[in-house]
Amino acid sequence: MLRPKENRESLADWLIVVGATALFGSLFLTWSHQFSAAFLNTFGSSELLDGVPHDPTAWQVYSTADIALTLVAAGLVATARFGTRSWRFVATAAVLIALAFTLRALAVPPTNGANIFNPSLSVPDYASPGATAGVGETVALIGLIVALGGLLLSFTAD
Repeated sequence: MLRPKENRESLADWLIVVGATALFGSLFLTWSHQFSAAFLNTFGSSELLDGVPHDPTAWQVYSTADIALTLVAAGLVATARFGTRSWRFVATAAVLIALAFTLRALAVPPTNGANIFNPSLSVPDYASPGATAGVGETVALIGLIVALGGLLLSFTAD
């Protein structure tokens, strides 16, 4: 029978792995709805938007952050499997940075920077694409919170 300390260690490791898996899986989900319905009604047929994904995954909208989040997920799995206390401190710092990044992505959804000039506006300007967050950020946020919970629980088992 496992003692309470081993129970906490085992649960902590599983939480870390589940969180890492959710984080990695989130990278394949939509991270941004780049264009609102109104924007697409007006400019959807424009050749300027040809080849621009309307609902990109993290792999499509980021060039470096997606790799950094993948490394965080891989590091969390390694930490759960082989991590020492100092490794867990480093993993906690990485998760906190990834959490800040994900919260920022939720607040300001990522876009590829496609802009269309709309001269029909009362003051001619670029049309707002109306980007909104996708499910990917939410899944990443949940995964990071679960992993952080596992990391914090692991410190109680030392």
